[in-house]
Amino acid sequence: MELSRILIGAMRFKNRQSAIDTVRFALDCGFNYIDNSACYCYQNPSENSESWVGEAIGHPSYQGRAIISAKCTPGNGGLELGEFIPEKGFGVRSVAQFDQVFAQSRKRLQVDRFDFYHLWTTHTLEQLEEAQKPGGWFAGLHKHAGEWDHLGITTHADNETIITFLKTGAFETVTIPLNIINTTRTAVVDYCRASGITVIAMNPLAGGFLAANEQLKELALRYLLSLEGVYPLIGFSCVEDVDYAEWILKSQRAYQKSTGQILSEVDKLIGADVPRCTACGYCQPCPERINVGASLSYYNLYKFMGNEHARKEFRNKQWEDGLRIDKCKQCGICDSRCPNGLEVMKIIKDAQEIMYA
Repeated sequence: MELSRILIGAMRFKNRQSAIDTVRFALDCGFNYIDNSACYCYQNPSENSESWVGEAIGHPSYQGRAIISAKCTPGNGGLELGEFIPEKGFGVRSVAQFDQVFAQSRKRLQVDRFDFYHLWTTHTLEQLEEAQKPGGWFAGLHKHAGEWDHLGITTHADNETIITFLKTGAFETVTIPLNIINTTRTAVVDYCRASGITVIAMNPLAGGFLAANEQLKELALRYLLSLEGVYPLIGFSCVEDVDYAEWILKSQRAYQKSTGQILSEVDKLIGADVPRCTACGYCQPCPERINVGASLSYYNLYKFMGNEHARKEFRNKQWEDGLRIDKCKQCGICDSRCPNGLEVMKIIKDAQEIMYA
């Protein structure tokens, strides 16, 4: 079964019944890949996204129609190695721990095997090396050979680190943040296109706040669908979200604007008389591991469009070290690398005052 052009994200469901209705409607619309993790929508061992999806696809009318994925990580969701929390899939660093989490996901999802399994939230080389240690994550995975088909990696790392991951040859897919206001990882997209690796674009609506503006919402999905080899992963929360995505997909062929024209329209929508960061990514890597372009994208939407959702989402995502602009030490590297000659340090200072106010 081939991947549908739009994929089903399972981290934003409202409750069990909403999840079941949404997943089944998405499958009826032709969307088939379901991205899940043990911690999504986690309330307790029986009320969580995996269990809800399991009920949705366990019905005889829906069995065999979904491409199922699962994942776990040696990490803690951020840049560190994690403490073992089996119910949420964190800190998986031994074969026994992998066995436990793998079996847990199979039971919750009511499946015998996975179409895709992912090395999840792997953002640093240290985390990958931990997974590769004898008796570690990969050893656990290979113990279950024949119970999964395709291996992927999910990461928020910078271009150089992600490409290093992919050069190991271990992964057929990579899931990365990618959207119209965070294009900093297009070098990864180019590498994957040349290497035959599938790109799954998470955060297509930047955590949902792009959906607060109807024009940005449409442009966000049109942009990703214009990229060859890129599959938007949408965190559906209700049937109406699926209905909108189906309309976008059905009308995409008749859509006339190119990728460049879409980005230009976004630029005009944000609008500003002062020069601003375009999230091109050329200032990376930052010695403090800050993703400057991604961080300033939130700032741009708040400052120049008055999008309060952008600031709220920025604050909610401070667990992600790449967005921690409060860690900036004003070293000046970003100023020296900016192809547009921006005073990036000055912009970051303003962003610190506004976004953390």
